[in-house]
Amino acid sequence: MVLGGYALAILFAFCLVAIYISQTSGPERDASAGMYAFGDALLFIAVFGVVSIIPTGLALAFLRQGPTFWVVCCVVALLVASTSLVMVGLNVLEPMGALSTGLSTWAMLAFPRIFLSPLLAALFGLAALIAPAKRFRWYLFSAAGIEGIASVYGFFHWFAPLFFH
Repeated sequence: MVLGGYALAILFAFCLVAIYISQTSGPERDASAGMYAFGDALLFIAVFGVVSIIPTGLALAFLRQGPTFWVVCCVVALLVASTSLVMVGLNVLEPMGALSTGLSTWAMLAFPRIFLSPLLAALFGLAALIAPAKRFRWYLFSAAGIEGIASVYGFFHWFAPLFFH
């Protein structure tokens, strides 16, 4: 059931992107093919991420009785969430010129990493709601909160200037 749910999520995202491409085809799409391809990929990821919440919740419910799974899940969630804080820090420091060349290269990854933060916040929050023990819920809600902070930063950094100038 879980694998079928993910297959349906992929199919739904693919169909939605195909409809979007057919509705936006034209000279603008041809002239900026790379930009449109990136936007299509982001749309696919967003649609798949939202639709796959259902099979992910089902998988977590099936794994509810496995304490080893939840320990690993909490450790991975906190490690992944910490990368969002690192990317936010790099994104803040990069325009100031405070980063070495190597760190500036890593700062280029900040946009895609922070862009995934809302989906990861939802995933960690969903896992926290299903987790069997209070300590697991606490760790997973902490990871969801960290991703939420990165999401809010990303919104105000990249999208809010469009609304407030």
